[in-house]
Amino acid sequence: MKKIFKDWTIFEKILLIGSILIVSLTGIIFKSDLLTTLCSIVGIITALLLAKGKSLGQVFGLLIVILYSIVSFKNKFYGEVIIYLLIMLPMYIMGIISWVKHQNKETNSVEVNKITKNEWGIVALISIVCFICIYFILKSFNTNQLFISSLSVLDSLFAIYLQIRRSKYSFYFYVINDLVLILLWGIPCIMGSVVLIPMLMNPIINLINDIYGIINWRKLESVQEKNNK
Repeated sequence: MKKIFKDWTIFEKILLIGSILIVSLTGIIFKSDLLTTLCSIVGIITALLLAKGKSLGQVFGLLIVILYSIVSFKNKFYGEVIIYLLIMLPMYIMGIISWVKHQNKETNSVEVNKITKNEWGIVALISIVCFICIYFILKSFNTNQLFISSLSVLDSLFAIYLQIRRSKYSFYFYVINDLVLILLWGIPCIMGSVVLIPMLMNPIINLINDIYGIINWRKLESVQEKNNK
């Protein structure tokens, strides 16, 4: 445990502990089930580990896919269940392999990679096709909040792909996805499903984590480039 937290700053420790306490207390106050609260906590831990460039975040990503799929199924977000298990799960496995192979000894984190213009173009074209496919797949399962759910899945795929490629820009898409998820889980909360508030707190807190990820990965990139000169 000491080895995991030895390079964490006081701010990062406060952010992690504070976030877990907020979600736990929210779950108790609004009488959420243990699974919903646990899913939110694991999601927060995953986001902060990824923001620090730690490969362990990819492992936690596997767990969050499973937990999130169960919670989504219970709330009739069937399309997200299918896509998370069939696509997100193997993508996180690829992420583990990629990050473990590219560790930077100086920063004790993953090596930051650069994406070429050609790759951006290919990914943009594929994303358009994917959104159309995802939309109709989710529609066939009568998924709640169809457009928002489709946008959430597409943005998650984009973010995780860039994460596998070790790009700092993955966090920009995670920020967008956090905003989408705030809508996705905020609407049922507003409609009276207060037990889902811990799920709503997850993207709200992760928004802070992912903004921090943007800042931290810029620092990692700068340090690594300096060390490679």
